[in-house]
Amino acid sequence: MIVILTVLACVVLLTPVAVFIATSVRFGGAGRDRRLAALRLLGADLGTVRRIAAGEALAGSVLGLGFGAVVFLWLWEYARYVTLLDINLFPSDVVPAPWILALTVLAVPVCSVAVALFALRGVIVEPLGGVRDTAPRRRRLWWRLLLPALGAALLTPFFAGVAGRLPATPPGVWQVAMGATLLLIGVAALLPWAVEVAVARIHGGPPAWQLAVRRLQLNSGPAPRAVSGITVAVAGAIALQTVFTGVQGRFESPPVALPTHSQLEGSYPLAPSERVRDWADRLRATKGVRAATGYVDRYIEKDDEPGAVSSVVIGDCATLARLADIGSCRDGDVFLGRSEERSHTEAFRPGSKVAVTPYGGNPAHAFRWTVPGSAREVRTRPGPTDDCPDGVLATPAALDASALPDVRTRLFVRTDPDDPDAIERVRNTAAGFGPGGGIRRLGGVVKDDNFALLQRGLALAAAGMLALVGAGMLVSTLEQLRERRRLLASLAAVGVPRRTLVRSVLWQTAIPVLLGMAAAVGTGLGLGWAILRLNGGRVADRWVFWPVTCAGMSLIGLVTLAALPALLRMARPDGLRTE
Repeated sequence: MIVILTVLACVVLLTPVAVFIATSVRFGGAGRDRRLAALRLLGADLGTVRRIAAGEALAGSVLGLGFGAVVFLWLWEYARYVTLLDINLFPSDVVPAPWILALTVLAVPVCSVAVALFALRGVIVEPLGGVRDTAPRRRRLWWRLLLPALGAALLTPFFAGVAGRLPATPPGVWQVAMGATLLLIGVAALLPWAVEVAVARIHGGPPAWQLAVRRLQLNSGPAPRAVSGITVAVAGAIALQTVFTGVQGRFESPPVALPTHSQLEGSYPLAPSERVRDWADRLRATKGVRAATGYVDRYIEKDDEPGAVSSVVIGDCATLARLADIGSCRDGDVFLGRSEERSHTEAFRPGSKVAVTPYGGNPAHAFRWTVPGSAREVRTRPGPTDDCPDGVLATPAALDASALPDVRTRLFVRTDPDDPDAIERVRNTAAGFGPGGGIRRLGGVVKDDNFALLQRGLALAAAGMLALVGAGMLVSTLEQLRERRRLLASLAAVGVPRRTLVRSVLWQTAIPVLLGMAAAVGTGLGLGWAILRLNGGRVADRWVFWPVTCAGMSLIGLVTLAALPALLRMARPDGLRTE
């Protein structure tokens, strides 16, 4: 399931970028048409004009790839200094695979050239600056429905053939990825047709509304294209959130019988007993800490009875006194811990032969030691994490910890449950203990490491993707206003109030946005349900789309507001001045 979630996340993050590339190629279409008309005047035929347009798109995409490579290398070098959502990356963590790099370098120029040629299909470029659009035709619906239909067809066989299990084989994973991609691209393809149909029969209303509707009726392409990236992103985010909320219970373990998250455990490389005692004292002195102790421990087994397993704890007398009622103690003493819950530790007695085998190693290389005959039984008590250290309790002079294989220093801490910041203070204190170890919290909900990492990485990547799509939408909106600056200046010159023009631009954005969000919600919920259905899951939260939709609409609102100053500058009568 993790593989499917990862592939789906990549599809959701990359599809809006592909839509953004396809939209950005159309920036400056009016200026490009004038340049091509001048070339026609110089004798270029239609084939030459198309090749020149493709060359312009190719050059722009190559320059963009070069600039992006420079930005990537700069960010790659300084990634180690940035931490977002508890994610910190090193340059070695962000090394693209050669085949992915080659695919990107080839796909971006090819996509740019294809979109540039596709945009010229309805334009007749003539000499003397004459650029004449062909007669307007209603957008065809069949090929727009073909994309989501193909996506659904790719997912359908799994419903009947695998009934509740997602395919784990590479062909099945790619089939699911392609189906999701076609469904998301289908949203962007259907949006212009939906806007055209929605505004075709609208008449009347306030002046701002009439200006907006009439503009969409004359040319409903640019406005939907501007919001198509956000629409696809919202649809994909809704699908991902639906899947995540539906399957997260499978990647979470129930609380480990602990009432709070107030118990912590640390593991560090072997350290002298004096240093371990100092670490424990520093932890106990930390605000919010109720108890702390540190010692060296290791799993052991009887040399002549491998099934008898226990542990050995090595610490000074002060440390052992915190773990058991040892009475008198001096360095060199050994104790046998016994708690009220008697277990196989009873097998270890004075004179027992103990073997400590390296983890994953050969038993022939095990460290062997004999429990001295002077060892006496003591009653152990629960430590900071409520565990009783049953087994062998030894002082450093009785057992040299450095002779044991794979041994580490352990720290156990209990904090005040009513002080949520105590855990962070403990971590800050432990940060001064040196490298090679760390503190982890016990109890509470434990998530699968890959699932938790995927969640955090997706949140970070989604933020970057939305920022990119929002920047593209802002550029697209400003480009549309620039191409219509003379029309806006003409309306201002004949007395149309600028507030009416502002409201008309807002309505031109609002209509495609509302239609796009409706399509995004339907597609996102449908795709999320389909993925869950393939894995035998169900939708856990029927309102999961609401935060994502609000975030997408907020981003569109911010972009529109950011474009208003440019609109106010263009909506002036002096904009008709020309040379």
